[in-house]
Amino acid sequence: DQRKAHMLARDTAEKLHWKKPVCIHTHLLRGLQGPEKFERRFDENTNVNLQISSKMSKSMPQTCIFIHDAQDDVRAKVRAAYCPPKQVEGNPVLELAKYVIFSERGSLDIQRPSKYGGSETYETYDETEKAYLEGKIHPLDLKKGVAEALAKILKPVREHFHRNPQTLKKMMEIEITR
Repeated sequence: DQRKAHMLARDTAEKLHWKKPVCIHTHLLRGLQGPEKFERRFDENTNVNLQISSKMSKSMPQTCIFIHDAQDDVRAKVRAAYCPPKQVEGNPVLELAKYVIFSERGSLDIQRPSKYGGSETYETYDETEKAYLEGKIHPLDLKKGVAEALAKILKPVREHFHRNPQTLKKMMEIEITR
């Protein structure tokens, strides 16, 4: 959602005798609350506007995962997330799997009792998405698997902040702008 501001900065930098900034843009993760429509327009394209208005935002802490969240907070937030059965579009839990879990770990473990199909390890996002669309993965099982994987990914960050509380304090002081 900052692309236009970054392009303006790049276009005007030389006129101000500054170096052009380097701007890295990644996929905007949806907020855990699911799709939301806001009256405010962020973009002319309706789909882009919906994606921007539904993104994770630190001004709505229950709808996002912070890098410093405790394991129990990560689990609780993902457990409460919007995750409609057999639906990919607008599903923030599947987005976390696709853009975070598979990017970082390369697989997703779904732990469940044998009476519910037993535990599975999915080696690709496409395989996971297909199983979810077919109803082979229950939303709660997906949430548990994603939450556990996120907790493992974030463990080194939590440990860093535990050893360096002043760094966390500085980060927490950053102003919320929404």
